[in-house]
Amino acid sequence: VLDGGLDADLFRQPNCPPVVQACEWIEGLEAPRVLADNAEGARLAIDHLTGLGHHRILHLTGPEGNSLTRARREGVLAGFAKAGLAEATTAQLRGDFSLRSGHAAAAQLLQMTTRPTAVFCDNDEMAIGLINGLSQAGMRVPQDISVVGFDNIEMSAYALPPLTTIRQHRDRLGRHAATALLARINAQQTPEDEVLPVELLLRASTAAPAS
Repeated sequence: VLDGGLDADLFRQPNCPPVVQACEWIEGLEAPRVLADNAEGARLAIDHLTGLGHHRILHLTGPEGNSLTRARREGVLAGFAKAGLAEATTAQLRGDFSLRSGHAAAAQLLQMTTRPTAVFCDNDEMAIGLINGLSQAGMRVPQDISVVGFDNIEMSAYALPPLTTIRQHRDRLGRHAATALLARINAQQTPEDEVLPVELLLRASTAAPAS
């Protein structure tokens, strides 16, 4: 199961086959979870931006209630706390993980009285859409504003500029989830949760703030 928005009751029906949750997860569903360390990845992104000297950081989140959105917000707040930034002083916009919502967020950002100097996006698609919208408005990335994504989808390396992002190893996630599922099928013991490490991948979309 890859969709955290499904109803847990779907998997409580008679004769339901064994289930393993991968990437996203469903609250209340008692099934093994194989996840990337989403909170740690978001914290790494914020640490990178604050380390460059950014203090006005916008968080472009995924959809409300999504498990990834919640976990990555937790990491963002941990990064803010480590840097001594109050949650109230950092802006937050809601997206839906799509290129379109990232592009729309650019227009909202440009209307802010005090603009952020950096944006952390909950996924790469929104980050790429955001960069496109900012570029169309005449803003340069990273000279005017830095942008960080999450996932390291193939497109992120070919964005203009190439996107700094958090790399989760999707092949590893899939392999571990398949192993856990085979163990469930064979009535073998499996860990309740398996959290796989992520890493910061530096590219050209981040730099120190201009002022």
